[in-house]
Amino acid sequence: MARWGPLLAAALVAVLAAGLYLSTLLPGFDLGDTASFQTMVGSPYLTPRDGYPLYYVVGNFCLWLTGLEPAHAMNLASAVAAALACGLFVLLATELSGSILAGIAAALFFAGSFTFWSQAVIAEVYALHILLVVLALCALLRWEARPASGRLVTFFAAYALAFGNHLSTILLAPGLVLFLFLAAPRGWRTILAPRIVGAALLVAAIGALQYGWNFAGVWHDVAPPSDSREAFGRFWFDVTKSDWRETMMLNVPWTVAGDRLRMYVFDVRQQFGWAGPALAALGLVVLGRSHPPRAVLVATVFLTTLAFALGYNVGDVHVFLLPSHLMLALLSAPALAWLNGRCRGVVIPIALVLLTGRIYAEYPALDRSNDHRPTELLTTLADGIDDHRAVLLTDVDWQVQNGMYYLAQEVRPDLAYARMADVARHMPLLVADNLAVGRQIIVTERAAHALRRDYDPPFDVVPDSTRPHQPLMEHIQRLPPGTRYVLTVLRPLREFSLPADVVAGLVDQLSGGPGLLVPQQDYVIVAGLVGRPPEILRGESEPWATRVVLDGRPIHIRFDGWLAFDTIRRMGFGSVIADRRRVLIVERGLSFVAIEEDGEARHAAYMAGIYEPLRRYTVRPTR
Repeated sequence: MARWGPLLAAALVAVLAAGLYLSTLLPGFDLGDTASFQTMVGSPYLTPRDGYPLYYVVGNFCLWLTGLEPAHAMNLASAVAAALACGLFVLLATELSGSILAGIAAALFFAGSFTFWSQAVIAEVYALHILLVVLALCALLRWEARPASGRLVTFFAAYALAFGNHLSTILLAPGLVLFLFLAAPRGWRTILAPRIVGAALLVAAIGALQYGWNFAGVWHDVAPPSDSREAFGRFWFDVTKSDWRETMMLNVPWTVAGDRLRMYVFDVRQQFGWAGPALAALGLVVLGRSHPPRAVLVATVFLTTLAFALGYNVGDVHVFLLPSHLMLALLSAPALAWLNGRCRGVVIPIALVLLTGRIYAEYPALDRSNDHRPTELLTTLADGIDDHRAVLLTDVDWQVQNGMYYLAQEVRPDLAYARMADVARHMPLLVADNLAVGRQIIVTERAAHALRRDYDPPFDVVPDSTRPHQPLMEHIQRLPPGTRYVLTVLRPLREFSLPADVVAGLVDQLSGGPGLLVPQQDYVIVAGLVGRPPEILRGESEPWATRVVLDGRPIHIRFDGWLAFDTIRRMGFGSVIADRRRVLIVERGLSFVAIEEDGEARHAAYMAGIYEPLRRYTVRPTR
């Protein structure tokens, strides 16, 4: 039974994690990179820029196996990969700590961590990345337990496979190589034996064949390369995203190093609370005393992945911290086992209860099972438009644009639609031809501005009378006095405008009178009852959370993103939770919700962000 104990524990945790992630799974498509993954799945072509060939293989298999809509199938694939990662985590943590219960507790610690959970319920590459990292580490420790050529090759294969999902797998190399040198039974020189180096190179070459799919995509380009040398140059530039690396990698200015570190402290506390770092530090000491090579392995992987993430000037830095989160959670296992042995076996049971409570508390803020905002935003924009009646031209934020690609391909294949940038040169002819056959030209707001600005004579562009825009102020004016509400203001991205007088006007309307001073800070909350002075009117320069009782109903308001470094957060930048139901996902810009008597959202709205309703305009013949 002892032999099967870890496997049974791993299976149990995998099932529990699967239940957790499936119950909070995003039901449809999202915006941004997630929408791009959901659109690409099932395609026979994959360009070098698309990357992630293994991820798409897994997604295609899940799509074929389930027969679901691509968005749902890809979301499901992430949940399954994340659950399997949690199950394997138990085996890895048990091996490090010598305790199955400590392995289970550490796995729950990681399974319920904010960022990993958020990536487990959407179509993203990070759940599969963590699964492959854990798989490679398990294979490595299996070789250490009984060094044999076959087991070493298995480790090489697991590590090479991981590169097919994410090239950041290279960050594990320093820790893995050090461990191989330290754990080699006959000294580090044996690892450099020709047969071992040759086996590693051969397995790496075979693993690189995963990118053959991407390389083939070069030849399907509109302007294919003239020879193999040019093809490989294009392939390497795009698959490694050389332009991004030059501008983003290790490119965080030293002047913001202090802010970056404060962001990391906030992030770690968000994942594990204050206990996480303390347990990890103790676990490193315990592991260092009992098994120094393993301590070196975990510490080195932690440091290299952390250094990369903190120095990577990218808009979603929080996801690149995931491997370092994994190492912290792993180190909690030997700490819990050591404490449990010195406290008469009560520490781990207490930890399991506390971890269950933490997952229960975090559940509402990570539940995306009712998040239909992307679908509602874009179906509303496309409502009433088809290839018989009208053509839709868009100029929108790139995250919204990726959602449009999915909508047009999978949800509304009858939609006649194009990006404004793709047809700008031919606009006079396009407008004339379509109007001649009775098809309207519908454009978004930025496209309307471009038509008025860039053409001589300018096009006659007017608001679409069939879909009039209703400003948020009008919705607020119709709310009955005494209605509970929460309004948050987060500094918007540069491409969005949120004038201070607009915010002040909304607050005055909600409070029933002028004169309230709205804080000019990055994280602002206004909450109360319509027609009365707010219960809360407060701003901070860093993320914060509060609880307020509005007419007898407790409301939890929290910010979960660090605006200075995160421009993108798929789970949102915060939550408004009433009676364990998330009634509002807070985004950059202005987010508003009115709350019904039963705690349901009565009206949720956004301004100056990606979920602000998109205005429609009609192009008329120039008079």
